Amino acid sequence: MVSQAGLFSGILAAFALDSKQDLKPSPADEMVYYLRQHSTILSQISVQLSSIAPQVSIPSTPPPPFPVFNPLASDVRINAFWFMALAFSLFAALLAILVQQWVRDYMHVFQRYGDPLKSARLRQYLYEGCERWHMPSVAEAVPEFLHVSLFLFFAGLGNSLLNINTKVALSTIVPIVIISLTIYQSFMDLMEK
Repeated sequence: MVSQAGLFSGILAAFALDSKQDLKPSPADEMVYYLRQHSTILSQISVQLSSIAPQVSIPSTPPPPFPVFNPLASDVRINAFWFMALAFSLFAALLAILVQQWVRDYMHVFQRYGDPLKSARLRQYLYEGCERWHMPSVAEAVPEFLHVSLFLFFAGLGNSLLNINTKVALSTIVPIVIISLTIYQSFMDLMEK
């Protein structure tokens, strides 16, 4: 079930990120529009100049260099949130794989050896390694990293949507905040019991 939910979230995130482009005008379309306007105006000027003074040469000056690109602070923030979310989720996946591998090795001890004394010694060795490497804490950290990843993704999503369309942003951010607060309150109530 967890892998299905993760797969669904990944696919949904890809569609959401791709579809957000539809909420704002395409820069390529705007550029084509303005280039056509400039082309039309330049051809009209050329015709007018050639009819007035065909012998006058028009000096050509090189165009100014393309301005240095400085990304918006919000774009930097959004990308920082999303890349941190990706890093946390990948780290959680790595830890989950390591814990799963350790548990699998731990459980195979009973299947590998028929001698109970040998099996007990190996099991004790693995248990001490588990304690030395703080394996219970590592296993408990996996969902925490996923939670951090999810909230970083939500922060980036909210920031991104605020840049595109305020109504869509608010209709997305408000339910996220309400659900997050409800879950947090339920968790706190559970911890008090």
